[in-house]
Amino acid sequence: MALKAGTVADFTGSLAEAIENAMKAEWQTVKGEPMPDTDPTDRRILFVAIAQGVLGYLEAHQADAINSMDVKVGAGTTTTLTVTAVDFNTQL
Repeated sequence: MALKAGTVADFTGSLAEAIENAMKAEWQTVKGEPMPDTDPTDRRILFVAIAQGVLGYLEAHQADAINSMDVKVGAGTTTTLTVTAVDFNTQL
């Protein structure tokens, strides 16, 4: 499954939805009350923009993210492999 940034129209299962859920949890922790449940459109625009920016940045810099991997082969022998390509499988 692709990493889904989300849009205001397609919010479910997205990074933007995860950001909104984290915001609600942190609001409850810090303020001791639920986040006001007014019209969510304005905050969802913000969360979608953040999610699209983060996943867009990761997609543009995939080759910079992982350069090598240590792989255990057999009985504890570790081999370092060079990573030449990465695909984060994003849905923007």
